[in-house]
This record gives sequence, structure tokens and C-alpha cells, in this order.
Amino acid sequence: VRKFAKPILIAIVVMVLVYAMVILGLNIYLQSAGLQKRIQMAAAAATGSSVRIQGTNYTPWSGFQITGVSVPGKTGRDQPALLEAQSVGFRFSVLALLRGKLVVTEVVISSPTLVSLPPPAPDADASPSPTATPQAAADGTPGAVVISAPEPPPAPPPVQIEHIRIHQGTARFFDSKGVLAVTLFGVEVNAEILPDQTVVGRFRIEEAEVGAFLRPKNFRGSFTFERRKLTIPDLEADWSGGALTGQIAIGARREISLEAKAVGVLIKNLISDAGFRGDGARGTLFSTGKFAGVAGDPASFVGEASVSLEDARFEPIDFIRQFGDLLSIEELQMLELKTAHADFEIRDRKVHTQSLVIESDNLIVDAKGPVGFDGKMKLAARLHLNARLRKQLGGLITDKFETSEYEDYRQIPFSISGSLRRPRTDLLDKVTGFRIGEDVGGLIRNLFQAVPAKPDRSPKKPPGGG
Repeated sequence: VRKFAKPILIAIVVMVLVYAMVILGLNIYLQSAGLQKRIQMAAAAATGSSVRIQGTNYTPWSGFQITGVSVPGKTGRDQPALLEAQSVGFRFSVLALLRGKLVVTEVVISSPTLVSLPPPAPDADASPSPTATPQAAADGTPGAVVISAPEPPPAPPPVQIEHIRIHQGTARFFDSKGVLAVTLFGVEVNAEILPDQTVVGRFRIEEAEVGAFLRPKNFRGSFTFERRKLTIPDLEADWSGGALTGQIAIGARREISLEAKAVGVLIKNLISDAGFRGDGARGTLFSTGKFAGVAGDPASFVGEASVSLEDARFEPIDFIRQFGDLLSIEELQMLELKTAHADFEIRDRKVHTQSLVIESDNLIVDAKGPVGFDGKMKLAARLHLNARLRKQLGGLITDKFETSEYEDYRQIPFSISGSLRRPRTDLLDKVTGFRIGEDVGGLIRNLFQAVPAKPDRSPKKPPGGG
């Protein structure tokens, strides 16, 4: 045994030394300026922008790591980086690397942040201009100028990537005015890159925030990225106690098409997610819709949607509630709806309310008109009251109501303006005949101004009295 122990020990030591030398050599090679430039060129070709990295390292257990990855914006304006990542890890085939090929078996992107801004307006000065080179003319006259196009950059060496994973990513999408429109949190992606460069895989998103009003969670589904077109055929998400399903397609030129359906969304949760009070609210929401357009070009957006509520009970917006408080109409202080339905059309940078009708036991409110993408409204609405409520209010107010197409109802038209956050209406003005403005306080002041002041009968002190 002793006879063979020494050769075996020597062989083991030699193998360890060879392995250590290989790892050291790989570290030297993988951290070399030449390979880093090659990686940057490949990444630049994939992203269409320059790529900055802070450092690289390699270990057998974690693979090749690039830290501090940043992809700056494509324009000269002041903007955040398009993409930042804490680290990007690569696992690659050592045998292929020894043969001079870079075959990446897996890429793991940790904690990336993506910022998507609309494309800038085309700039004629941004395109590279041809270079002018003085040369001799055919007749030997000096000073002739020949215009030559700039030489194209050399094609980056091929890098084969087989699998990619994204862990705990964040994405922010801004509209054409620079306003944050959509934020995605907790993005997880597991994808395979096929030999023809088609990318297929699955994704999960912990939470999305849409326009600071909608907060669906737990997005999941599969996707295909082929010829620069992204397709998601089976989108699913949890939305305020209900379910959201749909499909999305995003083309190479940022064209988007979307179809979605929402079922069983709880109104109380929806109101709370939007930042409003949901005390006493109940009921469920159902919705369908489709949308198409080009990202960053609101004028191109077109679509339609319908929304309906079942067993709905919620506190109305302030001006309706104030009207109910003023006239002691309990149904306007907390809406208990028999039916509620709305149809919308998207075009011309607006959401056009084609029809909106909400109905309780004794009143109906309907409205139509546009709501801009900036939230500004201009709706023509009507309040319909049945005989029971009109009798409760008395003739002084209900004399202002007109004939309604609903049997046993009379109606008064009013307008809704302002914004979704701060709506305004002239409903109280129409009903009372006073110029009230936005709140009941204005009405109270007008009422007091209309009542003559009583004479002051208290005994007065003599001037300079004591």
C-alpha cells in the first residue's frame, strides 16, 4: 500500500494544481480587457445601446459574474439609465470556451431595474453625416472633394446563449409627457433561447401599479419573443379579490394590442387600492375590453370596454353625497344599486363614455361624454327621480325637473367637469337655483345672504361709556 500511496498522492496534488491553474487561467482570461470588450459588444448589439460594467469575477460554484451593469439612455436628454442590474451571472461551457467558442448555458440577472421612456422626436442632426475627403480630381486639379459614407462598425463576434433567468426585477414605463404610467414589482422570468433565437418561457410579477389607481397582483403566464415581437397568450392575475385574464402582443415598433377580462372584482378592495375610502362598500365588478396603439403615441390609442356591477353598495363621490345630505335623500348618501353598466370607447386621446347608467330603487343617474388621458372630464349627466322621491322633496325643487323617458320618473340635466381626482358639478346650482360652486358651504352662504339680517335690539353703551 505504501508503495502506491506516494504516486497516488502526487497524482492528486498534480490534478489539484492543474485544476487551480485552469481556474486561474480562466479568471485571467474572463477578466481580460479583450473578453470584456467582446461581452460589451455582444450586449450592445442586443440592447441597441452601450453597456457599462463595474467588474467581473469567476468561481466554479457561481460561474462568471458581472457586477454593476448599466445601460444608459439612447438620447442626450437628462434621464435615468434604461437598465441597471446588481449583477449578471453566466454559466458557460468550458469545453466550448477552450475551443474558442463562447456558449453561455445560463444567464441570471439579479435585481434589474428597467426604465422605459417614449422614443424622442426624430432629429435630423442625430444621424451620422457622411465624411468629406479632399482628393485630386481626374484632371489632376487639387481640392476636389469626394463624399464617402462612414464605414460600418465590425460585426460583434457571436455569443450563444441557451437559457436566461431574471430575479426580482422592477420595471417603470412612462407616457409621452414623462408621467409614470405603469410600474411592475417583483418580476421573475425563466426563458429558453432556441437555436433560431426565438425566446420562449414563463414569467411572474408580484404586483403592478397602473396609473396609481389599479393594483393587480400575482401576474403569471407564458410568452414568446420571435422576430422582435412579444406575445403573451395566457395572461392571468389576481385583482382586488377577483380574476384578470387576457392576452398581449407587442411588436417590433412598440405597437401594442391587448384583450382583457375581469371577473368578480370586489368593489371594496378596488376602492381601497385606488386610495379612496371603502367604508360600507360591497359588490362585484365585471369588465371586458380590447385596446391597440403604439407605445409613446397616445393619439394612436383605440379600443373599447364595458363595465358592469352586481349587488353594488358604495359611497358616491362628494358632489352626489352633498346633494343627498342637503335634500335628505338617503339613497344618495350610500348608493344601493339595482343595476350599473357603462360602455366606453378609446380614441382621440380620450376615453369616451358612450353610456353610463346606475339605478337604485328610486333614482337613476346616467351620463355620457369624454374623459381625457390626463383625467380631465366633461360629462353631460342627468338625475332621474321617481314620484316617491319627488313627493319627499316637495314642489319647490322638483318643479325644475323635466320629462324623463323612464316611466314615473322626471329628470334634471347637469354637467360633470374637473378631473377624476377632483370632480366638479353644477347639480346643486341646477336644483336650488343658487350659484353654489363646488361645495355645500357655498349654498349655505347664499342662503344666509338671502335672509335679511335681524335688527340688533341689545342695549348699546354710550360713547366712551363706562
